[in-house]
Amino acid sequence: MMPADPLEAVTHSDPYPYYRALAAHRPFGFDERLGLWIAAGPAEVAAVLAHPDCRVRPAAQPVPPTLAGTAAGELFGRLIRMNDGAAHAPLKAILLRLMAGIDTGMASARAAMLASALDTVPGMATAAGAAVNRWIFTLPVVAVAELLGLPVRAGADAVAVAARVAAYAAAQSPLATADDVAAGADAARWLGQWLHAASEVPSRSDEPGLLPALRHAAQAEGIAPAAVAANAIGLMVQACEATAGLAGNMLLRIGRVGTALGNLPALAACVARDDPPVQNTRRFLAADARLCGVPVKAGDAVLVLLAAASSATSDDAGGRAWTFGAGRHACPGDALAQALAAATVEALLARGAQPAALAQAFRYRPSHNARIPHFD
Repeated sequence: MMPADPLEAVTHSDPYPYYRALAAHRPFGFDERLGLWIAAGPAEVAAVLAHPDCRVRPAAQPVPPTLAGTAAGELFGRLIRMNDGAAHAPLKAILLRLMAGIDTGMASARAAMLASALDTVPGMATAAGAAVNRWIFTLPVVAVAELLGLPVRAGADAVAVAARVAAYAAAQSPLATADDVAAGADAARWLGQWLHAASEVPSRSDEPGLLPALRHAAQAEGIAPAAVAANAIGLMVQACEATAGLAGNMLLRIGRVGTALGNLPALAACVARDDPPVQNTRRFLAADARLCGVPVKAGDAVLVLLAAASSATSDDAGGRAWTFGAGRHACPGDALAQALAAATVEALLARGAQPAALAQAFRYRPSHNARIPHFD
């Protein structure tokens, strides 16, 4: 049975025939049921992501209402990926430059070292479904924290950090409960205090880790330390659900069709395109405009089906993984995300994970945009 709509498609067992049909026959149109414009074709997805009047947040809601007035909302409001405009351009330029300099091979090697530390944590030194769930949400996050130069080498510390990052990420979901939002606010406060404590240690711009370099470059541009801290946390958040979804979907692919261990990096790229962890994103019109040849109004919302665009071009030699976005809000960590997902899967396989068994007992976590397996 086909999904009823693009939101149901996110966690459908096989949404890709539906996505391909949308991309082919209705690449851009209004969905009366959802009250959203839907962009599904590759050209239409690209046009929406590139349009100057398509913003990442509604003009009247820079922060989701459920987070407004909380520590989670304060952090959210400082994230450059959740803001448009010139005020955030200097920090974005710094982050793009620093992210481009990351050696993904070295990042994978560091992730393998961190995996050994996780073996000491109760409940992690197993390949059962519950442990796999913890691994895919933990290792990518702490690998990014370690790249930043933050203290996560001890296994228990790493798990605590990853748990807070996951709680903060969950609070941003439109499906979040009041308890989820409260936990996210607590996590945002904890993460802010953790970064503040780390910043109290004197640093030099030539110290290992992205964070000292980020702080020094930001200081030279007159960027507030709070914005730097928020976006350091933001990098870990981006490594949380999306990379967990990519690693989980890689395990499902191996369980269904198999792959050689040496092909994991290639598999990560393939799964990012064919069964992507981030299935859609949203844009909000800041002014009346013509979009994909259609008049749209200020305040209208567009659901951008990244997975549909990928699915429509999956057989092309130049097919791309749209899950990382495009244009001014494209994810700068696409290569890093794929490297860390591959490193996470490699660590799990080395610890006896059985993808064929995992693929027989799982469900997708409830979500309107992220396709993340939860193994039973």
